Amino acid sequence: MKKYIFTVCFILVSGFSALAQNRQPFKDTQLLKSFSFGVSYSKTVSLIFPSGVHSVDLGSGAVIADKFTGVENVLRVKANMKGFPETNLSVITKDGKYYSFYVSYQEEPVSLTYNIEGADNTGTTHPTTQAQSKAIPGTYLTASMNDVPIVFETVQMNEADLNFYSQEIAKRGDKISGIGMQKNKVRFDIEGIYIKDNVIFYSVNAKNTSNINYDIDFIKFYIRDKKQRQRTAIQETEVMPIFVYPENQNTIFGKSELNRVYCLEKFTIPDKKSLVIEMYEQNGGRVMTMEVKNKDIVKASPINFARK
Repeated sequence: MKKYIFTVCFILVSGFSALAQNRQPFKDTQLLKSFSFGVSYSKTVSLIFPSGVHSVDLGSGAVIADKFTGVENVLRVKANMKGFPETNLSVITKDGKYYSFYVSYQEEPVSLTYNIEGADNTGTTHPTTQAQSKAIPGTYLTASMNDVPIVFETVQMNEADLNFYSQEIAKRGDKISGIGMQKNKVRFDIEGIYIKDNVIFYSVNAKNTSNINYDIDFIKFYIRDKKQRQRTAIQETEVMPIFVYPENQNTIFGKSELNRVYCLEKFTIPDKKSLVIEMYEQNGGRVMTMEVKNKDIVKASPINFARK
């Protein structure tokens, strides 16, 4: 009996030992420092990258991020709620670099502009403007993929092509039923989804039936789970448009409407996730949200009109 118990214990110890050997921690050479900065509810922080921003992943809905219209390498970040617990932000740039950030809430951010140098993978942020009375943000060790090449699907159209197709799509009066929302006398919906090569064109319409102008702060696209279980982190992956038409009109005047075409690199999403499009009002509370399901994306209409 004792021999039997000894044998069982030996097998269990050996199994745990083998399991521990298969779960090795990261080596020091695999750990790179993450950037760290603070954001507030009333001020926007800008991150300047050495290359254009390809995609953004938000660890929490408490933080919102968006590119400046017409500018590829500047990401503006802002708090979506006050006093949120520390979260994270990941950015992949078009040159294949991966950047990791810790984001905390600061009523008065240390800096409003950070220059992220491409050759610096050590995790040190470089504030373009820095108040002397405030401490420089800290850095944290984290696993990073800065040295791993990231391959993107290349866009086969130039800016002139994107502009032409966007203009033609904006002229069409198509309408997709069941996608959109209406509140506070503002209607926000999808007029059409089109595909050309490896670019998907989303025709987004916003109609303001009130007498109060709607000043657009920004419109963002991100992918998230359709349903969130309790006590689980909300994972959002922001998708950055590669072209927007028209890009300079940011006010929906009273009793008028605005139609914009957003060009995104081709992608599909799992059935358990959805593409969310949100429009934020500058200095206002009329936030508009709509969800696009994968079944709607795969029904995108082919663009069969050619440039003259």
